[in-house]
Amino acid sequence: MSSAAGPRPTLKHVGTGVLAALREAIASGLLRTPVDRESLVGLGIRHQVEAIEHALAGHRMAACLAIFDIALAERESRRPTPELVWTGPDVPVGTARDTAVVLRSLFEGAQESVLLAGYSFDHAEDVLAPLYGSMRTRQVDARFFIDIPQIERRVAVGAHLTRHVSKFLAESWPFGEPRPRLYYDKRALAPGPPYCSLHAKCVVIDGVRAFVSSANFTQRGQERNIEVGVLIEDPSFASYLAGQWLGLIDARIVGEYVA
Repeated sequence: MSSAAGPRPTLKHVGTGVLAALREAIASGLLRTPVDRESLVGLGIRHQVEAIEHALAGHRMAACLAIFDIALAERESRRPTPELVWTGPDVPVGTARDTAVVLRSLFEGAQESVLLAGYSFDHAEDVLAPLYGSMRTRQVDARFFIDIPQIERRVAVGAHLTRHVSKFLAESWPFGEPRPRLYYDKRALAPGPPYCSLHAKCVVIDGVRAFVSSANFTQRGQERNIEVGVLIEDPSFASYLAGQWLGLIDARIVGEYVA
């Protein structure tokens, strides 16, 4: 989302790895101060430019290094422990939480936004029902990035897209409104080669919690397969992960399905 839609972003929205890389770039002289937008973009920084510019505005090397040192030390002191999430047979020494339980908790606890990307769906009504409840009662904004199979030659693009989206809505979102906003990889609407797939699988809740898991929204993925995931309660990481997906919208790499 653009900065105009809410408060000015701060360094808390910037990933820890990015902060560390910027500190090293400034300390080594690779990035000159005062820092400007052009030099940040040249280092490959795109989604966090405004927050970094605001934090470092006009500062010379010593001040910039001090800002990064304070931010990195504060994050190190409160570094969260990733939580293991599991689908599959229980083991005697297992301490992992169940995938279906974690997803229900995340969806029920969402207050503002849910970003869900890459999963396959097969009659996922039970898994998604808690999210529908949060959308209905708290007006949670939900965005799904769904994998549309790449078309083959002589296939009508519009019909192909509508068929797959309609299947998802009929089988996994039978609740009606409110519905999540649905996005798809535009490259899938051109026949290969090259071939592509929206394969990454993750959920971001309220920009503060991130869940990355191999378990699809299918009965097998939630109950029978052996699947592993990680739940990370880290606002900087979660917002950075969400920013990667929202950046695909800004770059028009993904399109929004409009019925």
